[in-house]
Amino acid sequence: MDIKQTVFSSIGQKLLLATSGLIMFLLFLIPHMGGNILFLFGPDIFNSYAEHLHQLVPIVIGIEVLMMVSISVHMFMGIRVALENRTAHDKRLSQKSTKERSLAARLMPVSGGMIFIFIIKHLLDFTLRAKPVTELHGHEVNDVYGMLLDKFTQPGHVIFYVLFMVAVGLHLSHALQSAVQTYGVYVPRKGSRIKLLSKLIAIGMASTFAIIPIIAFLHTR
Repeated sequence: MDIKQTVFSSIGQKLLLATSGLIMFLLFLIPHMGGNILFLFGPDIFNSYAEHLHQLVPIVIGIEVLMMVSISVHMFMGIRVALENRTAHDKRLSQKSTKERSLAARLMPVSGGMIFIFIIKHLLDFTLRAKPVTELHGHEVNDVYGMLLDKFTQPGHVIFYVLFMVAVGLHLSHALQSAVQTYGVYVPRKGSRIKLLSKLIAIGMASTFAIIPIIAFLHTR
């Protein structure tokens, strides 16, 4: 079997899907969540964090390139796997497997598409947008804290972000347990601690991300 056949085999596609997803989870979602939590401690700490991050430009660019590759691979393989699963299901003409799958599993293509839309929106709102400046310890720095407050003065933006965090939670709750299973760990259909842990991690991360725009909105009232 050549490399192409290996990559596009059923297990090859699932391994690439799981690995690209875990890269984004470990190198983007977790650090990003940790940084966002600092918003709760006020403008000085949050802007100081953003400034220190800005000073690590070469590392940040490297991670961003890796993220773009991972997103591209994840989307491509996700679409292929979803289409192949749909074709296989249509051939079986059985409703049993569909009923046994969780809501999060059935909505993976939808939640994945929503997350992609959210990434584009997030880049336009924060990364590619000109940032205001403020003074911090006698130095001029980007006022990321103020920019975030300004963005979430509008209820529509808050609702948008919270709804899309629901999609993140749904996606993660199935993706984490599925990735573990892809790597060869047995995950029983019922009573699985891995499934429970996946759901708890997903709820915790989605809630943490969602609470930031809500608090920012309440802060401006």
